Amino acid sequence: MEKAKSLQGGMLRLNGNRDLFLLVALSLTTSPFFGILFSVYAPYLRGLGFTATEYGVLGGLSLILSLLASIIAGFLCDRVGARAVVVISSIIASVGLILLSTGFKNIAYVAVALWGFSGGLWSVSGLVLATRIPVSDGLERILSYTAAASTIGGGVGALGGWIPVVVNAYGVDIVTAYRFTILSVALLSLLPVVVIVPRIREVITGSSVEATENNRVDWGVLGRLILVNIIISLGAGASIHLIDYYFVLKFGVSSGELGTLWSVQNLVMGILMLQMPRLSSMVGGALRAYIIVASPSVLLLALLIPAQSFVIAASIYVVRSTLMNVANPLYQAFEMSLIPRRFRGRGASILSLAWQIPAGLGRSVGGALMDVNVDAPIAVTTGLYTLAFVLLIAFFPNYVLKGNPTRNETQINVSQ
Repeated sequence: MEKAKSLQGGMLRLNGNRDLFLLVALSLTTSPFFGILFSVYAPYLRGLGFTATEYGVLGGLSLILSLLASIIAGFLCDRVGARAVVVISSIIASVGLILLSTGFKNIAYVAVALWGFSGGLWSVSGLVLATRIPVSDGLERILSYTAAASTIGGGVGALGGWIPVVVNAYGVDIVTAYRFTILSVALLSLLPVVVIVPRIREVITGSSVEATENNRVDWGVLGRLILVNIIISLGAGASIHLIDYYFVLKFGVSSGELGTLWSVQNLVMGILMLQMPRLSSMVGGALRAYIIVASPSVLLLALLIPAQSFVIAASIYVVRSTLMNVANPLYQAFEMSLIPRRFRGRGASILSLAWQIPAGLGRSVGGALMDVNVDAPIAVTTGLYTLAFVLLIAFFPNYVLKGNPTRNETQINVSQ
């Protein structure tokens, strides 16, 4: 009964807020395409002949282009608005996917570079747009709702990983089935963007909220966030960003099994994300809630190493990923609450850079390590994640030990 009331209250808040409803609708309708791609991407590249090292280099290239796009996106969001950048990123992504569907290995590098560039534009502009819609809800609730919609949609879409497998059963070559799946995604994924994004209102300057904000960027605080992001992203790049290829290499799974794994993981995370604002209120703040939920995932990550079957490893990974990622909207809300609204485009770019550079390096190193020992990247990530959580507690003791809710942006004091 209590959960039903919570979900009903969330729907009432969405129904009463047009822009938040549209933002959630955008996340829910675009994310299934990402789910499909995530399921077929690694098996498809494996089918094209990419080794683990080449796969890591490809991921590194993608993140380098994403890095460049993140720099551009922040300034564009503050100049022309986040909505335009979201549309541009979607167009570039579709072009990249069309090239990827050609099936040529050399063209795949160009395609993934375009995909990475579009991802950098999307990650910054999407976050900035969510923090600028004219709503009374706090950042925790806005980001949790949109992340939940995106995660649930991605979970549903991940089941599309079975499409090429089923088509292959009727005699179509599996790589050809992957190619046409990717081409379909390229052509269809633009539709929700061009229909929904122009209808979302975006407030950049001149709002009553902005007038009451502290308009000074605390570079000491931002520097601490950057260092933590560097450590987490280096660990994520080394193994988590390669986890699909890890499962393919270690257990020989297809896009069907991967799609089922991502689907279960995302559906569980999406439902739990809806409860994160309530948890934050209960425990006394976004950062405290994030650490409580996410830190136990480090131990589970280490347990992947001795796992000898895909079922066991997948079960561990679902729980691990749920714990590590379900509270991500709270951490993003914590970060954005420390940055004045009119600087959030550039602030998001800086934090994105602190993520993209180490993640790109981590992917390349992780891919090379995986060719030597398939479990070595997991061990590296376990150590880096442990360090990151220790630093979060050391850098922000007041937020972790005393609590500092971020329900109302205007109550945040950027000085520590």
